[in-house]
Parts: sequence; C-alpha cells; structure tokens
Amino acid sequence: RLDAALQDEVAASEGFLKQPAGKDFAFAGPSVKDKKFFGDGTGIGLRKDDSELKAAFDKALADMRKDGTYDKMAKKYFDFNVYGD
Repeated sequence: RLDAALQDEVAASEGFLKQPAGKDFAFAGPSVKDKKFFGDGTGIGLRKDDSELKAAFDKALADMRKDGTYDKMAKKYFDFNVYGD
C-alpha cells in the first residue's frame, strides 16, 4: 500500500509534514513544477497598474538574493528550495 499526495510544497511542508500527524511522512522524488499543469508558480498579488511598487518589490527581492539574505531566511523556514530554481 502506498500513502501519497501531490500538492504544493509549502502547503505540504507547513500544513502536514511539520505537524504531529506528518511525523512518519516525507517528500519523495523531485519537485513537480511543470508549467503545463501548475502555471508559473507562486506569486504575490500587486495592483496591476502600480508599476512603481512592482519595480521596488522586484529590486528588493533581487538585492536579497544577491547579498544572501533571501537564502538565509529561506533556510530558516523551509527545508526545500522555495524559490524554485
């Protein structure tokens, strides 16, 4: 018998694997990220017409990735590559 589920990594990790009920379960195999089935991935909602906010957000993320802040924070909270590359 096989107990398995296919779902978003963050939801699976935070909502099940890190909970008492998930103690005997783990991720198995590579992440499934085919755009055909899942689209471009996780996003953040911003107002479409607020290009200034989007540019500021994009710059902040790029700066965090460049100086290592993003990786440090991600490793603190996730046991997988949440960024997706």
